[in-house]
Amino acid sequence: MNAAAPSAHPRPALIVVSGGGVRPDAGPPEEGSRLLHLLDALPPASRVLEIGGRETRLSSQYTARHPHAEWMRIAPASLAQSAPTQPFDLIVIDRLDELHDPVSALEALAPLVKAEGELYASVSNKATLSSMARLIEGDLSSGVAAYHGSAFTLDQALPRWHSPSTVFKLMLDAGWTPHVVHCEAASEPDARLASAARAMGEALGVPQGVVDKIHRTESFVVRGRRQFEEPVQVSYEAVFDVLVPTNKEQQLRVNVEQSPGLSEVAARIISYRGAATPAEALEGAQACLQRDWVLLCHQDVYFPRHFGHRLNALLSSIPEEERARTLIGFVGMGVNRSTEAPEPAGFVVDRLHTADHPESDAAISIDELAIVVARDSLHRIDPRIGWHLWATDLCLTAICEHRVFPRIVRMPVFHNSQTGWHLPDAFVESAAYLLEKFPAFTTIHSLCGQLDKAFVNQHRKAKT
Repeated sequence: MNAAAPSAHPRPALIVVSGGGVRPDAGPPEEGSRLLHLLDALPPASRVLEIGGRETRLSSQYTARHPHAEWMRIAPASLAQSAPTQPFDLIVIDRLDELHDPVSALEALAPLVKAEGELYASVSNKATLSSMARLIEGDLSSGVAAYHGSAFTLDQALPRWHSPSTVFKLMLDAGWTPHVVHCEAASEPDARLASAARAMGEALGVPQGVVDKIHRTESFVVRGRRQFEEPVQVSYEAVFDVLVPTNKEQQLRVNVEQSPGLSEVAARIISYRGAATPAEALEGAQACLQRDWVLLCHQDVYFPRHFGHRLNALLSSIPEEERARTLIGFVGMGVNRSTEAPEPAGFVVDRLHTADHPESDAAISIDELAIVVARDSLHRIDPRIGWHLWATDLCLTAICEHRVFPRIVRMPVFHNSQTGWHLPDAFVESAAYLLEKFPAFTTIHSLCGQLDKAFVNQHRKAKT
């Protein structure tokens, strides 16, 4: 009797004594759930392109739901040679974290999708408690057996480490605006590990809400859209300096200093340490400023590729006589010229989601994550307001005293915030200060809601 042919990739023997058999060909238990959530997130489409993908269940179940859909699959290595006769409505990446060069792959996908088309990708989050446990144990391998010559098993055994922040950055750099459409929760962690993770977060100044939200997400599905045209390059060097009040070196390093949108125009970054207020940072850095314009931003803001060229083009178009009066923000609230009603304005990828609104030439509130003023600007930050709502104060002062409306423009910006999902007490006190300073505004509209006396009283009451 002939012996059976050996498997191409023989698996090690595994005997489970505690009960329950393990099929040698079974994937991870969460794999079926991950594919189902990706499938549920996908919209109907006529032409679908899948990148990579070894799991045929995804295509078969999608076409079962949408019988008229045409589903194609190509390998990532073939993207550079791909030239479809018709663009696709939908692009699907089963495992974004397994692409060897994700930025190049995402860039190559741009000409393959329709203008209104979308990209959906499933990503394994590596910023989890279980990953943290492996870090502490000193072994980052996944526990999946790797076989020589098998790229798939090698990738599984020694995976690339991604989190929402890293994925957002690489997608933005490749020209896709990301938005998380689904998060798959991890299994309930060991209580002692969870408590230790919170303590580590507290030691690093990371709020508990961020620790619990990010670290307990097993995987997520992210949608990408092509929303911004390639900028026109008007200068090889920045016409602006970048000023960053800094109290956390790591956030500065992995966000502002890492930003390709600043390095592409050789922007000078001035890190101001120990400032008690943003007003102190801006005044104290005057001697270091050299350019006509100042980009004042948080240390947790990432400026993706092409940002510097876009901002250069915008600032170069402003007449010199208007420079001192100009105040620019990137997201906030503006007045709709047709309805005269307040509405959100601007664009930012903030934590896990995207705020995507029209620009405004009549801003009444600007989020202080980033603003642009001239070096000789007439706008001055009020030192009494502290770190919250100071940009909104600039808006209201510009309107009431200088008779000029600030602007909110649309550029891709990533606010990689660690401030949690709750408003701090200092924000409420800044709101109370603004209401006293501008009594004509009984309600101040902001992205965090309508700020009025009821808002202040409610939050003060909740604190007590």
